[in-house]
Amino acid sequence: MALFPIYGVFQGDFVPHLVAVDTDDTMNQVAEKIAVHSVGRRVPRRAGSTGYRVQVGECTVPIDRTLSQVLVDPGLKPLEWVTIGWAA
Repeated sequence: MALFPIYGVFQGDFVPHLVAVDTDDTMNQVAEKIAVHSVGRRVPRRAGSTGYRVQVGECTVPIDRTLSQVLVDPGLKPLEWVTIGWAA
């Protein structure tokens, strides 16, 4: 359990955020920590949304993986960009 800094941006928002997440967080928790800064402010809430989609670089990451797993594969580094969007 350690804090890990990432840049997060919600798809459709123009403001990125520096977010401290925990290495034990699931990618769903990481998505929630990023989304709280955008959804309902500059990004409208989506009615009936089933959750988030998480993308690291060109790779879409399964929402149930932990951050510590993502550090290994696909190899997330400190201050790297994580893009969040609505799940289909």
